[in-house]
Amino acid sequence: MKKYLWALLCLLPAALPAHAEDNDVKARQQYMKEWRGLTKQMNNMLQKHNILSFPSGEFAELTKQLNDTAAEPWPLFQTDSNDGNSEAKADIWQQPQAFQAAIRRFNQAAAALNQAARSGNYDAVQKPMEALNQSCKSCHSRFRE
Repeated sequence: MKKYLWALLCLLPAALPAHAEDNDVKARQQYMKEWRGLTKQMNNMLQKHNILSFPSGEFAELTKQLNDTAAEPWPLFQTDSNDGNSEAKADIWQQPQAFQAAIRRFNQAAAALNQAARSGNYDAVQKPMEALNQSCKSCHSRFRE
């Protein structure tokens, strides 16, 4: 019995990194899923409304949610956290400066949109929303399978 327990304890550390990597992948995918939902809602608001009917308070709350979590998933892109369930390209780790630049563009776009949304002005959020959409698209085309 002691031999089996000892063998199990010896193997446990080998299993932990794989489990941690899997958790990192799932966590960052969850952030992206939430952001996709937020940006979809924001884009729909801009398409379905005009300057008179724009739900500025609701829009501002969505931008705040996005901006408040904009820095959260990036530490989860650790080296070797790219298991079979991940859609991340190896370029993330092979070109870390380019990936960091994409992160900065996203964070800046999220902050600019959040700032513009606080004004409550329909026209003021148009360009920052386009910039956010573009930052997502360019990062995904370069760093996502």
